[in-house]
Amino acid sequence: MFRKRKKPDILNGNIFATLFLIGWPIMVESLLQISYDLADTYWLGNMGEEAGKEALAATQVSWPLIWLMVSVGSGFGVAAIALISQHTGAGNHKDAELVTGQLFFFFIVFSTAVAILGFLISPALLNSILTDSPEVAAQGTVFMRTIFISQPFMFIFMAFAFILRAWGDTLTPMLITTVTVTANIILDPIFIYGIGPVPEWGIFGAALATLLTRAAAASIAMYLIFRGRVGITLKIENLKPNFTRLKKLLKIGAPASIGNSGTAFGFVAIMFIVARVHNSDAALAAYNAGDRILGVMFILMSGLAIAMSTMVGQNLGAGKVERAQEVVKKGMLSIGALMGVFTIALFLLSREFIIIFNQNPDVVSKGTEFLLIFSLSMPFFGLFRAVNAVFEGSGHTKYMMGLDLLRLWGLRVPLAFVFALLIGFQSRGVWIGMALSNVVSAAVAIVVLGMGRWKTKVIDDPPCEQT
Repeated sequence: MFRKRKKPDILNGNIFATLFLIGWPIMVESLLQISYDLADTYWLGNMGEEAGKEALAATQVSWPLIWLMVSVGSGFGVAAIALISQHTGAGNHKDAELVTGQLFFFFIVFSTAVAILGFLISPALLNSILTDSPEVAAQGTVFMRTIFISQPFMFIFMAFAFILRAWGDTLTPMLITTVTVTANIILDPIFIYGIGPVPEWGIFGAALATLLTRAAAASIAMYLIFRGRVGITLKIENLKPNFTRLKKLLKIGAPASIGNSGTAFGFVAIMFIVARVHNSDAALAAYNAGDRILGVMFILMSGLAIAMSTMVGQNLGAGKVERAQEVVKKGMLSIGALMGVFTIALFLLSREFIIIFNQNPDVVSKGTEFLLIFSLSMPFFGLFRAVNAVFEGSGHTKYMMGLDLLRLWGLRVPLAFVFALLIGFQSRGVWIGMALSNVVSAAVAIVVLGMGRWKTKVIDDPPCEQT
């Protein structure tokens, strides 16, 4: 199953076909993760009326902090995609492997620090900031501490996935995720409820299943990359800190991390506004249901966007700027068309989608309205995401950061606040603000892309002869 693979012909192959070949495993991998999250929610929610409610609340209040740490770390993964894809395109495998070692070194140090800090501060955060329920705080502490212990394993696998995406192999990370997600789904009821010789561990069981499967994924990843079973081989000497390379990784990764974390905080701010509109319980439920539906569609779109970033990076590294431009045009066309299909589906079936999650008349009404309004902006968001993918592959992440912060903090949060609370459109005002932020930010992104700064690569390698 896990063997060295021939990557798609990124430098010469059909662009549409290559986008799909690189992108579809990422889509499947993300959908697998969603299936695990749903299974986790199901098993915890059925622990009993009161226990299940407390367990779900505990996981809900725990995730924002964990998500923030992942958002910060993933920015440096974006830097690795730019550097490794460009070194690979230039035929400089030695430097690609050196950057690989530096990403692993940085992620191991960063995630170990996060794990220790998170383990120590979890009780204080939960008891004083994230919840006022002693029962939820107690369960949340157990869950959060165990998840923080698993962070180094998660970041090791994240590094592995980013590195292989940059090289052009997205199938191997998907296969590992398939194995570990399947194992997690099987272990969840055993550890949560206690089956056979295993005691009933409740919420700790769910966290323990996550820890063990993350450790398994990290172990498989390290075995494959150290043994040369994937496109890039990691050597022990490459793990030794190289401060010149680390500085470049940080320089490219820091803006992406700021953009990612800024986006995460922006969504929290939108939730804060939704919680203050008339009939906020129904509005929050509608937003939650609609967001789940949109999340699946955005995952499918992101597979193509990540494929774009790999192709842009490798072609820039190979000195094939004209082909990189063609990748940008055809990638944007593919993503725009896909989001157009989603827009039609949402416009025709918005009510039916919401009913899947909730049948309350107020929730159905507000959720349908949310999807109808937001759907009109989805092709624009697709274009925005495609532009960001170009900057990911080229390594010009300051533009990514600026566009991300503009969309959330310069447009979405202020527009939602003004339309919902100042003008008085209530929940409809939030939906309008969200849609307008996509339209305006897409227009700005196209202008920034047209400046052409992305065509300059961030590595110094002269490209080797390519055919």
